[in-house]
Amino acid sequence: MSSDKDKEEDVTEAEITETTATESDATEDDTTTTDETGDSEESAAEPVAADGAPGVGRRAVSWSGRHWAAILLVVLLVASAGAAGGVYWWIYRPDQQTDAAAQQQAVNAARDGTVALLSYAPETLDKDLANAKAHLTGEFLKYYSQFTDQIVAPAAKQKGVKTEATVARAALSEMHPDNATVLVFVNQVTTSKDRPDPALATSSVVVKLTKNDGHWLISEFNPV
Repeated sequence: MSSDKDKEEDVTEAEITETTATESDATEDDTTTTDETGDSEESAAEPVAADGAPGVGRRAVSWSGRHWAAILLVVLLVASAGAAGGVYWWIYRPDQQTDAAAQQQAVNAARDGTVALLSYAPETLDKDLANAKAHLTGEFLKYYSQFTDQIVAPAAKQKGVKTEATVARAALSEMHPDNATVLVFVNQVTTSKDRPDPALATSSVVVKLTKNDGHWLISEFNPV
């Protein structure tokens, strides 16, 4: 009897051991399944490209950011260039056209033009009148051409009128990029067959100039 009882106890212990082992394997299987499921869910949360490479979404966002940054840089460069062009065209260029050098050019043109207008001699009349016309423009050029043809040329040829002008002083009155006004003080010496002794006359003239193809030309000539 004792032997049979010991056998029963041995069988029972074997069954318990087997049952415990089975439950332990089952637990490990459940844990493995849970880990695999978690890995699967975690992998599914990450974007995958067509070639199976993860992280494509982040690279796409990064590329998009660089793309817009490049566009913004180009826009800023274009805007800067436009601003620089605007500053040159509206501020620097007008200042350059009315600076000290431009003012001196206008004054010199008024001086030279005045001397050419009021200086001529019978011997060189055609040349003198042509030189004077080269300093004129607009309606004043037309008026001067008619005046010299009808009055100056006949008087110079018939009476031997000769006149020579010098500018005593010239001062700028107004200055703009395309027009200027200069006050000119003139000394003029005149001789003729009837009056061979030189006659000196002084006068002042308001000379208005217009810039034409980069050259200052007299558009008005008004004694004051």
